[in-house]
Amino acid sequence: MNTKPTQHFVPTAAACLLALATMVTAGPANAQSKGGFEAAPTLPGTELAPAVLLKGPLHKVAEPVSLDGFFGKFVIESNFGKFTVVGERMLAVRVSELPAIEALQKVNKSAAFQDSLAKSAAAPVKFVVGALDDPGKAVESVGKGIGSVFGRVAYAAKSGAESATDAASDSASSSKKAQSPAAPAGEPAPPSFTGDPFGYNKARREWAKKLNIDPYTTNPVLRPLLNDAATASFAGSFAVDTALGVVAAPLNLAVEFDTTVRDAVWNQPAIDLQKQNEAALIAMGVDARLVRDFLRNTWFTPTLQTALTNALAGLGKVDGVESVIRVASQLQGETRARFLVESVRMLVRYHEQAAKFKSVRMNNMVPVGITDDGTPVAAAAIDYAYWSAAAAEFAQRKDFGARPAVLLISGKASNRAKQELEKAGFAIGSGKRP
Repeated sequence: MNTKPTQHFVPTAAACLLALATMVTAGPANAQSKGGFEAAPTLPGTELAPAVLLKGPLHKVAEPVSLDGFFGKFVIESNFGKFTVVGERMLAVRVSELPAIEALQKVNKSAAFQDSLAKSAAAPVKFVVGALDDPGKAVESVGKGIGSVFGRVAYAAKSGAESATDAASDSASSSKKAQSPAAPAGEPAPPSFTGDPFGYNKARREWAKKLNIDPYTTNPVLRPLLNDAATASFAGSFAVDTALGVVAAPLNLAVEFDTTVRDAVWNQPAIDLQKQNEAALIAMGVDARLVRDFLRNTWFTPTLQTALTNALAGLGKVDGVESVIRVASQLQGETRARFLVESVRMLVRYHEQAAKFKSVRMNNMVPVGITDDGTPVAAAAIDYAYWSAAAAEFAQRKDFGARPAVLLISGKASNRAKQELEKAGFAIGSGKRP
């Protein structure tokens, strides 16, 4: 499987550790809170995301933007309702999906589409009319979403034992009873996609490719429209090619992931992707049972499964891949899943262009690569780092590894955060994609 990304990490400097890590541009000064820590700031959107994501013909992001942990909590006011998402990555995903919603809304109003949909006895003629007709309505929201990726996160126990063999194994080893993933506040839990009939799945993927979107989107407005479009094509012979013109989007799946992942999810059934991912992870030395647990975690959709597997393959023959999959099998929420995928991809770019890793391990939710000379390199795909109790706990954690060390972040950091992390033996590097 080709794992080379289409967009590359640019090392912050040459050879030595401190030169490898130029300081990330700081945002506005932060107020001090009790205990000597900085209060979570409220920031202009431009401090957290590119301008193209903040305003467009179909949306604008409410200003200013508060933080949830170390991530922007963005309220997208769109023509199709209000979406509240956590993190620049989820913002990019939702903004890139708006043109697809607009296109499908137009398509489903056509007589040909309605006729095709009516031909399918199993097709529920059920659209999200309320959300489309009431742009002020909140159609997606999150409560206290991702939490702190640096703090001690209590993972929900999830063995994912669905087969009789795994269930028997759990019983014999006195494991906890299998549980379904617990949905973080406001995040819609995705369904399982591997049971889709092949023809329906193919129609769904064809629509997604035409629309430049993820066929396994969790968007609460887009997903029902995509479901009905796939039904109309699969059961009602509605032609995808004649339905749409060019759907232009400011960003698309190719920006969020590399072309290998994009093409795989568009061109292969979900069950085939799962089989390939399972074989690839076992070949990396991950225990087969742990791989099955990971693949059963529905928060990792076929797209996110493939993206994480591809990213880990990009590290080559390194020890510790199993630790990443163990955490991934327990993670709850799409924001957390995307954080892990992008953080691992940051390590891959460092591995390819700065220094090779001999092993990788997890420090709570943060992946850490160990270079050949023993230097720990942590990668955290966060939007903004400020000096908080969680950041201090992470910086002083004895199980992190040797100092000096490198901490790659994808966003910005306050001056105070940079100063304190430097004191703790970290050089801060930019892991943001160019």
